[in-house]
Amino acid sequence: MNIKFVEKCLKMPHAQEVGFYLVENEKVYVAIHDNGTRYFNSSQSSTVDEYIEHLNSDNFIELPRAVVNESQFNIGDTKLTGSVLNDGRRVIKDTSLFSALDRTRKGETRIEGFPPIIGSKSLATLLTEMYPQYLNQIMPFEVAQFNGSTGKWYDANTIPIICDLYMEAEKQGLISVNQAHVLERAKVLLRSLAKVGITALIDEATNYQEVRGKDELQLLLEQFIAEELRPYSKEFKSEYFEQLFKLYGLPYDPTTSKRPLYFAKFTRKYVYDLLPPNVWVEIDKQNPLLYDAEKDRSKRKYHIHRLLSEEHGIRYLREHLESLIPVMKLSKNMNDFKLNFEEVYADKIRKIKQMQDKYQLTLEDIDSNTNVK
Repeated sequence: MNIKFVEKCLKMPHAQEVGFYLVENEKVYVAIHDNGTRYFNSSQSSTVDEYIEHLNSDNFIELPRAVVNESQFNIGDTKLTGSVLNDGRRVIKDTSLFSALDRTRKGETRIEGFPPIIGSKSLATLLTEMYPQYLNQIMPFEVAQFNGSTGKWYDANTIPIICDLYMEAEKQGLISVNQAHVLERAKVLLRSLAKVGITALIDEATNYQEVRGKDELQLLLEQFIAEELRPYSKEFKSEYFEQLFKLYGLPYDPTTSKRPLYFAKFTRKYVYDLLPPNVWVEIDKQNPLLYDAEKDRSKRKYHIHRLLSEEHGIRYLREHLESLIPVMKLSKNMNDFKLNFEEVYADKIRKIKQMQDKYQLTLEDIDSNTNVK
């Protein structure tokens, strides 16, 4: 059993995984290299020696880790602390989320089963009734920070989710007098994020563009494409279509699923076109457009999202829609939306363009090699 001790094991950048063993309610932190060597903190050496037989995979809990040092950035006049995890998630420090919403933890109401940022029963009830799918995403979680310590962080997309929750609460008349200032802060944050997205803000503050290189989105095709056709699921919620009708200046009827054909073009351009280009090649191959002579139009046999993998493809789709809908809400019409979209997703659009150019060059290389006799 290869064991070594270091000062800060969680700071080791080349570990295959980092985390802790839970023994007698104590966390024994560890970094595991691909050769199986386990590195523990020197300060816990006596605990490791005593419980070595219990330090096994059954008691191991992996931690996400920051790949860049935490850095401060501004949303409007609010200073926040952000970082980026090894799985690509952009995160903000737990204290930053309270600052962003101009809230203090002192005297806060804690609702069992909900994150601390949900400080009232009315908001907790509204979240449960309308957005239950968001509950896990907005929970704080422990992160192995870049400096080798651990801390509580939130997914950065928690900000627009919470802001949207306050706006919905206002619509339903649920905002109390002492929540009014938080509501106003939420509106300011959403307006700011409609101009520059949270991902771009964190990437710029942490200089993540340089760390990740140009190939971050060049994910393996099998990560996005499912091995077999997924069962149908309703990935596009009614809220998405309600905002879409608003942008085009059309009345929204929630009792029918009939929608204009050009809505599909909107979804292709502003949702699916932000997939890696090689993924689209595979989608077109497995689920091509088929011409319907009777209706004089082309249509795919399956919903596109049924070809996406749960872990990466569907996760991308859900996270993208969660950030896209607030932009739709803050836009008055399609012209306004196009401007907001280009500002919010400027960084992602640029990356996709780089990938398209690189992918095209790869295809040209393949063609030239194929033609060599």
